[in-house]
Amino acid sequence: MKCWTVFFLAVVSVAAAAEPQSGLVDLKKVFTSAPIIYSALSLLSIASMVIWFYSLATVRAKEILPEKFIRELKSQLRNGQFKEAEELCQTQRKLLSLIVSAGLSSRKLGAQLMIDAMKSEGKRAATHLWQRLALLNDIVIIAPMLGLLGTVIGMFYAFYDVNRSIESINSLFDGLGIAVGTTVAGLIVAIVAMIFYTTLKYRTIKTLAEVENEALSLSTLIDARE
Repeated sequence: MKCWTVFFLAVVSVAAAAEPQSGLVDLKKVFTSAPIIYSALSLLSIASMVIWFYSLATVRAKEILPEKFIRELKSQLRNGQFKEAEELCQTQRKLLSLIVSAGLSSRKLGAQLMIDAMKSEGKRAATHLWQRLALLNDIVIIAPMLGLLGTVIGMFYAFYDVNRSIESINSLFDGLGIAVGTTVAGLIVAIVAMIFYTTLKYRTIKTLAEVENEALSLSTLIDARE
C-alpha cells in the first residue's frame, strides 16, 4: 500500500511539472500566424514609448520656463528696455519667449489686443505638444482595431475549408486560439498607450498653465512707452 502511495505521488508530481510546459505558448508560432499585424502593433508600441519618453524629457518647467531667462527678461521690462527684451526673446525661441515676443511686437496696439496676440501665439506655439497627445490617442484607437482585424482574418481562414476531418477540426481550434492573440496584443498596446496619454496630458496641461501664468505676469510689465 505504501509503495502504491509513493508511486501515485510520483506520478502526480511529474504530471504537475509537465503541465506548465505543455501549456506554454509558442511565441514564434503565434507571430508567424499574423506577422504583418504583430509587426504593426510592435511599431505602434515603440512609437508610443518614443513619444512618451521624448515628451517627458522636453515638456518640463525647467526647459520651457528657464529661470535665468525670466529674471533677465523681467529686469529689462521693468527698465523699459523693450527692444532688448524682444531681441532676447528671439534668441531663446522657447514657448514663453514666443508669447512675450508677440506681446512686445503688438504692445502699441493697446492692452487688450496685446493680450489677444499673446494668447494666439501661445496656442500656435503649443500646437506640437497637442499633436503628440493626438498621436498617442490615435494609437489607442488603432491598436485594438488592428488586433481585431488579425483575429477576424485568422477566423476567416480557419472556417474557409468546409470539408474537414477530425484532425483538421482539432487544428481549427488551435488556429482560433492563435488568432485571438492579435486582439490580446492590440489591447495591451492600447492600454499602455492610454497610460502614456493620460500621464502626458496631465504634464502638458500643468506646464501650459504655468506658462500662461508667467506670461500674464510679464504682460503687466509691458506698456506702450517708447
